[in-house]
Parts: sequence; structure tokens; C-alpha cells
Amino acid sequence: MTLDLADLDTLKEAAIKKFEDGLAQAEATGALDNEVCQLQAELEQIYRMVVLLQKHEENIEQVVEIWAKMVTICDDFARRLSSLVNTHSVYRASYDRILDFRNAAEERRRLHLGA
Repeated sequence: MTLDLADLDTLKEAAIKKFEDGLAQAEATGALDNEVCQLQAELEQIYRMVVLLQKHEENIEQVVEIWAKMVTICDDFARRLSSLVNTHSVYRASYDRILDFRNAAEERRRLHLGA
């Protein structure tokens, strides 16, 4: 069984949809913490998959593309969380963690780009 970039998009879309669906309920019940933690956990899981995916890739251009996809996924997650951070500063650490993953992915993309 193999994983490709389209699968990463599917995982991203599912996580974002789950987050957005949960936000409406969470704001009414005050359970935003769970939704933010879940979003961050989903990103961490996708990141781990990307690490494994690129580890077995022999084509360096494909590795660069995989890391570029991860950067885009992180950007999408950060965008979803940024509006919440503007009104609930307590989630700033989660937002920063997402940006940490983004920066790590971008660093790896650039590293392989120069290889």
C-alpha cells in the first residue's frame, strides 16, 4: 500500500472539515480546547506520514514536492486557526506549534531543493 500527495490532501481536507464542523458546537458548549488539540494532533499525524513517505522516495524532485505539500498543509491549518487565535489568545501556543511544523517542512524542502 502506498500513499501519494492526493492522499495527503484528502487527510488535510478531512481534518479541516472536522475542525470547522466542531467549532460551531464547541463555541456553544465552550469546548474549543478539544477542537484545537484535535486539529494540532491531525497535523502532527500528517507530518509523521510525510516523513515516512519521503524517506522511501528515491526521486529528489518528488521529495521536494512532498515537503512543499506539507508546507501548504501547514499554511491551511494555520489559516483556519488564525481567526480563532485573534479572539482567543490562549490558542496562540497551538498556532505557533503549527508554524513550527511549517518552518520545519520548509527547511526540509529547501534542503532537498539544493541537493
